[in-house]
Amino acid sequence: MYKKRNNRNITKSYLQGAAYRYLERYATTEANLFFILKRKTDRILSQNDQEDFNISEIEAWINEVVVECVKHGLVNDRLYAESKMNSYSLSGNSLANIKNKLRSKGVPQDIINDVINEAISNTPDINFKSAIKYAKKRRFGPFRIRELNETTFDKELASMARAGYSYSESIKILKGKLEDLEDVLYGN
Repeated sequence: MYKKRNNRNITKSYLQGAAYRYLERYATTEANLFFILKRKTDRILSQNDQEDFNISEIEAWINEVVVECVKHGLVNDRLYAESKMNSYSLSGNSLANIKNKLRSKGVPQDIINDVINEAISNTPDINFKSAIKYAKKRRFGPFRIRELNETTFDKELASMARAGYSYSESIKILKGKLEDLEDVLYGN
């Protein structure tokens, strides 16, 4: 039978252990690690009498734990942003969508801009390739397997716009030939 632990003490060592357990499973940013630890302490505080805890001391401990994790190299915002940029672009996310996802995880704006600019300089047509991957994944345009009716094209165009792709990129893909798009994607 599962028994809920109500009277849990919040100490610096408890927060360190919680941070290490989280970092064993997930890569994260400084801001997100702070958010995770803060949420964990808020949950404990809501279950217990808050008068027993010094909230300012707990926040200081959270800051110390996050700083230690950064100092020891367990948390690196730039490395996180680079790996997520790679992963998101390979899965067909637009650059605008990638910026929003990185921003929501607490990556600083200057790091986001550096990573995006570096990716564009390495692969100038990265957004177009991502758009092709998105269309292929969603089976749009030449990748379509069902019959084309009067609303299909407009729906596909709208979906690509919502995903963050420009009108010209979307039209070029949706009206393109399968062989040409695969040449761009796979470099044949």
